[in-house]
Amino acid sequence: MNNNPFDNYRGTSDSAVRNNLRELPMRWYKFLIWVALPVSAAANIIGALPYFTGTSQTEEMLAQFPILSTIDLFYGVLTLGMGALAVYTRIALASYKKNAPSLVVGLYAYGLVISLGYNLAVLTITSNLYEPVDFIITGMSVGTSVIINAALVICNHIYFKKRKRLFNK
Repeated sequence: MNNNPFDNYRGTSDSAVRNNLRELPMRWYKFLIWVALPVSAAANIIGALPYFTGTSQTEEMLAQFPILSTIDLFYGVLTLGMGALAVYTRIALASYKKNAPSLVVGLYAYGLVISLGYNLAVLTITSNLYEPVDFIITGMSVGTSVIINAALVICNHIYFKKRKRLFNK
């Protein structure tokens, strides 16, 4: 099966449309399907394991805050789901599915939401253990993650909006 999106425009009298589509660089698309999404899937699937085994928190933390084990388990399920979504998104992108660009944007937005939610939940529950400087350091780390994921959401939205006609299957 040929997945070339330009085949849909062969024989069209509008050569400007065909030329415009050929001129759009697809390096980010290729990076996503061959590197970023497979690595993301593997990292999320492997990264979910400590949340299932209870090794993401120290024993002292779990003894003092037993609810953390439930939060970790829930986060592990969400992280595992993100790995599965990365695999599905990769397949959809490689097949030029119509919804593939939305899946890429949704994947990064999903990662942003679950990471932010998990960090806020853990910080709220364990807030009496931390000094103000710990909150600042954690806030900077979470803030950096939010900025990077938000930038990826915006950049991917713009990138795939320009290439919308390529994804039509």
